[in-house]
Amino acid sequence: MSENKQWSVASATARGRGHFKKGVLCQDKVAELVTHHSSGGFYGISLADGAGSCKFSDKGAEFISEKILELLQRNFSKTYDSNNLSNVLVLSIEKELKLFSEEKKINIKELSSTLLFIVVKNNKFIIGHIGDGVIGGLMNDGSIRVLSEPENGEFHNSTYFTTSENNKNRLRIKKGTIKEIIGFILMSDGTSESLYDSNKKELSKANIDMINWLALGSENKVTEALSKNLSNLIIQKTLDDCSIAIMRKSNLGSVSL
Repeated sequence: MSENKQWSVASATARGRGHFKKGVLCQDKVAELVTHHSSGGFYGISLADGAGSCKFSDKGAEFISEKILELLQRNFSKTYDSNNLSNVLVLSIEKELKLFSEEKKINIKELSSTLLFIVVKNNKFIIGHIGDGVIGGLMNDGSIRVLSEPENGEFHNSTYFTTSENNKNRLRIKKGTIKEIIGFILMSDGTSESLYDSNKKELSKANIDMINWLALGSENKVTEALSKNLSNLIIQKTLDDCSIAIMRKSNLGSVSL
């Protein structure tokens, strides 16, 4: 691991049993973007869950999960300092999806997905969330905290997407300075059925363990472990696709589990 690397990242996806039976591709997508600079690196993870009713939502999820990290990497300081951060990002998301839909000759609604992301640079972070899924934070005291809850639509099994109307009010943004947080976790709604108690609005201890894997092994090994857990355990509790992405400070040494 590079001595200059301040954060470690890992992610994985698994096709749900429902999609496997129907021969449908996995509509959950994850992305990572890490760059190193002498003045401090950029570290980002994102996750998008394609809308099941949309024909090309897997393509939309893959595109926007990668694009949002690229946009924030290029314009982190300007975006972070914006007085209307949510509006700025929504306009960027809508613009990029429109261009992509025109390039691929796909109706933009067919690219619908949720979107969750976390980016960190120079001890500052930006968190964004449209739709369901959960974002959590690992605190200095070892506890896990929900940073962004799922948002469902009129019905429990519905939610909001990158193509929904009025996303200026749907994109939930948090920004600040890294102080108490030493790790992050993103998960889709399929994964949250195992790792999040929607009644208590609490994340399970398993989230702590998984984030701390990044203090115990290489990113490649952690990615393998996440993939195995999704495929062997977590998808057994849902018919939905499952995805997860984690980040942890990499300069804290090992932990005891």
